[in-house]
This record gives sequence, structure tokens and C-alpha cells, in this order.
Amino acid sequence: MKVTYDHTLFDTIPGLCVGILAIRAIDNRGVNLEAEAFRRRCCTEANLLLKMNPAMADGEIKRYDDALTHLHMKSTTAISALFKEYKKELGIEEEEEAKAEDDYEILSQPKAASLDELAGSDVLPRTNPLMDMVRGGMLKFHVDIHAFDMGDRKTPLTVHQKDGEWVVSLGDETAVHHWYCEEGSAAKVDENSENILILITGFAPNRKKVAAARNELARRMKSAFDRSVEVGWLEDGTHEFTASI
Repeated sequence: MKVTYDHTLFDTIPGLCVGILAIRAIDNRGVNLEAEAFRRRCCTEANLLLKMNPAMADGEIKRYDDALTHLHMKSTTAISALFKEYKKELGIEEEEEAKAEDDYEILSQPKAASLDELAGSDVLPRTNPLMDMVRGGMLKFHVDIHAFDMGDRKTPLTVHQKDGEWVVSLGDETAVHHWYCEEGSAAKVDENSENILILITGFAPNRKKVAAARNELARRMKSAFDRSVEVGWLEDGTHEFTASI
């Protein structure tokens, strides 16, 4: 499994970094108990933190919006869409977000939480084990994470310009439009996916979060799927990764 970035993207976005995970021959069908436990934990943490401060991830989301603006692209990022969906399911309205930005309460003691708030496990709908872990990781670390079905592992993934926009392609087919925004027609992960490449996009201010997300997902996926996980890192000067597994 291989991914290559057009080097000019790193020149255009100084500080750009990408954490990578590769895992092969997974069983992504049914319910994976460890993946489900991770999803529930991420939901519970996000549930409680968002109840206290609905705007907690807005600064990180803005970083991704600003990168798109710098590239003259307009679209809704995947991480922004996820948090919007999640907060809607929690019943957090835009008025509450605005109030949290203007009057964030610093607590001397933790707020009491109801059993429903502590559960929070079904607010993020289940899809398949791999994607549940990816979406949970986005909630936990506030970074953009995309997973790609690499098929037979022979076709490389490329991040490049196509028809005036930055896209992620698997061979000749588009997997993601607008860099990390809208899903295309290729490389979608479903219950039958086995060979997976994961890209975690970040920038200089949140590179530690990107590394933390990569390392935790690698550890948890290795345990959940009982498979080896290879990790990588791209930044200025290193624009290509090839998995050995």
C-alpha cells in the first residue's frame, strides 16, 4: 500500500504533516467488541466535554477551514460535518455554542452528569468497526482522519491537483474531493474492506495531536483486529509512504 503527495502542497501549506496507518487483512464485519468499546469511550468523553463547552473543537476545525481557504477551495470539511452532526444529536444548538464562546465557565468542581449523559454511546451511529474507530478518533483528538479501502494493495493513493482542485485519488478514481472534504466514488471503507490506509492530516500547531491520534489508533486497531499495524509520517521533505505489510 502506497500514498504519494504532490510536494507543492507542502510548499503551499507550511507546517503540513500527515500521520499514516496501514493495516491489512482485517475482518470488518459485524460487531467488534474492542472497536465498539473505543467508540463508546470517545462518545462519552465528547458528550461530557461538549455539554460543558459546545465550542471546544471550533479552533481546531477552523485550522482546516483556513487551509482550504488558502488553497481557494470552499467546502465543508469532514471533521466539521462530524461535529455538527454529533452536536445536533446531543441537542446542542448554535445559541449554546455562541454563549460558550463568550462566557465559558471554569468549574471548581466537575458538573454532575446524568446516566444518559454518561452513556452517550449511541449518539455517534455505528457503521462498521474500522470507521467507528476512525470517527471516534476524530471526536477525541479533533483532527481530520480519513480511511481508504486499498483493494488488492496494488493501486497507489495520490494527493494531487485535478481539474483545478486538490483531491485524493486511488488510481484514476477520486476518493475524496477538496482534499479532506467530500467523499468521492473510490476507496470507500465498508464491512467487506480488508486492506486499509489511514491518513491523519494536521498542521504545525496540532502536530502533537496528529501523532497522538495515530499512535492510539495504531495500538487499538492492532488489538481490535489482531493484525500488525504499520505507521508512517509525512511532512516537508518526505512526501511518499509505502507500507511493507
